[in-house]
Amino acid sequence: MTATIAPGQFISPDTDLEPMANPNDKLGMTIFSGYQALRRVDPFLGKSRFFDEIVHRLSTLKVPYEDQCSAKYYFDLVAALRNAGGEFERVVEVGCYMGGSASIIAGCIERLDYDFDIVDISESALLFTFERIRRVFPEAAKRVRLFHGSLPQYVAQSIASGDGARLLVHHDGAHDFTQVTKDLSSLSFLRERLHSVVIQDTHLRGTMEFCNFVDMAVYAVFGTDVAYFPIGSAYTAAQGDLMNPNRYQGNYFMPDVPEGIVIPMASNSFKYPHPLLKLESFL
Repeated sequence: MTATIAPGQFISPDTDLEPMANPNDKLGMTIFSGYQALRRVDPFLGKSRFFDEIVHRLSTLKVPYEDQCSAKYYFDLVAALRNAGGEFERVVEVGCYMGGSASIIAGCIERLDYDFDIVDISESALLFTFERIRRVFPEAAKRVRLFHGSLPQYVAQSIASGDGARLLVHHDGAHDFTQVTKDLSSLSFLRERLHSVVIQDTHLRGTMEFCNFVDMAVYAVFGTDVAYFPIGSAYTAAQGDLMNPNRYQGNYFMPDVPEGIVIPMASNSFKYPHPLLKLESFL
């Protein structure tokens, strides 16, 4: 069910997944390490009743899955959403994989009162993520939409629909420099509606095959003097294994670099693309 070229439209959840003990039996998504952030969440409990409640709900999910963010990233993401509460009307997540960040974002919906769009070129990822949300936060699922396509396609659809919602964008999609630059550039066409952009894996590197330079794409679009708040873990050189290419895709982390950043648009502007370039250039 995974698509490499997506049609660029909203899709409906797969209700056939609802009674399945493991929805991935049908979807067949690859689980690499089986890492789950909840197993490392203890240092962050007792600091926020809001976060504690989300963790408690998430712990009820009993299906196999994998997260790709640290427990601290999820803790900081809740804080970032809460700090901006009331200043945006919709969160747009770009790249969901198996719903790690999406579940955290969905867990904040009822308290902070916003809608939630999830964008991914993989239909399987969208369907698994929705089912994960539905099982843990059923009251929030009715405010979640699934967009099967790329972020530039989503931006084009949003403009065509006349939607005027204030947006907070969470980007954890393709980490390839060119694709991240294309994604972030497309957001310039929604600049008047853009509250902030949260970007994950700014500390990531890997083999040239994947060209993992998320932070460089941020500088390309927002300039080298971009103002941001760091979130998530910043690993040290002493954590040697994390600084070396892993056995899955050759990825590793740069020491002392934040896992993610929050870019408030009130303090930043788009240095790229040029105002004469059209959205079609990024589709």
